[in-house]
Order: sequence, then structure tokens, then C-alpha cells
Amino acid sequence: MLIENSSNRVKDSLAFELCKMYGLDQGVRESSGFQGKWNFIFSVDSLNFDRAMTFIKKYGYPTESLVGSDNYKIECVSSSFFAILLHNPHRIVNEREHYKTLLNEVHEKRLSPSEFANIIDKYYWIKRGNNKRVLVGSDFGKPCLETKEETNQIRKEIGLPLLQDSEFINCPEKM
Repeated sequence: MLIENSSNRVKDSLAFELCKMYGLDQGVRESSGFQGKWNFIFSVDSLNFDRAMTFIKKYGYPTESLVGSDNYKIECVSSSFFAILLHNPHRIVNEREHYKTLLNEVHEKRLSPSEFANIIDKYYWIKRGNNKRVLVGSDFGKPCLETKEETNQIRKEIGLPLLQDSEFINCPEKM
């Protein structure tokens, strides 16, 4: 009984850490406007990202088995890291160490390939401003036929099926 309680305390403690990060992430976004809000949000995003990557390196990407099924049902537990990573896609695309860490989490089946694709594509979607484009193909949209080779290389690397020509869009302008 003591071992089971100890295991539950660890799971609860990890879940609590996730909720603290999620609360900070969402709390600053939902707060009333104040001078310098976006600079503050960017600082919080950076801090949370560093905390999330440290957590992942120590425990792995949060899963139901890591934090317990009851805890995982709570939004702040199950959604925390995905939200934090979506707010920092530039760090993943531009900092190879973070990309490799998350790719490993995909290979270890703790992070789904489709969530990883969404995180990567968010970077390209934002980068293009009004001319929204993606690279991998995700909930953010279809990739350009002009990037087919690179797109399918990344999809293969993260364990997603390769796309056929009909699953791309024609984007004459380069990314």
C-alpha cells in the first residue's frame, strides 16, 4: 500500500507541475490587456518552453501512464505541453536539439506524430503571415506541391504516411 501511495503522489506531483505551467500559459493570454502584455506573454512562453523541455528530458512527454489516468483526464494536465509547444514552434524548428528531443518522444510513442506535425506547421503558418503555408501537412493545412520532397522526408522521419500529389496544393511562391 505504501508503494502504491508513493507512486500516486509522484503522478499527482507531476500532474500538478503540468497544471502550473498550463495555468501560467493560459492565464496571461486570458488576462485583461495591460501595457506590455505581449512582451510578457513572450517571456512566459519562453520560460514555460524551457521548463517543458527540462521536464521532457527528465520524465518524457506527459502521458496517461506517467501522470495517471484520473489526472490525465484534466485539461491542464493533458493539454499543457501541446499548448506550450504550439506557442514556441520557432524554438523547435530552429533549435535542432529541441527538434531531436521531440522527435525521440515521437519514436518512443509518447508524442503523436500528428501533434508534432501541428507544432512544426504552426511555425511555417505564422512565418508566412497572410500567405499561410505549411510544410508537413497538418490541421493547419495542406503543404505546397513545390515542397513535396522535403515534406515527405519530414513525414517519413516522424512516422506519418507520405502524401500523394493530390494531397498538396499548388503554391508557386517559395516558402
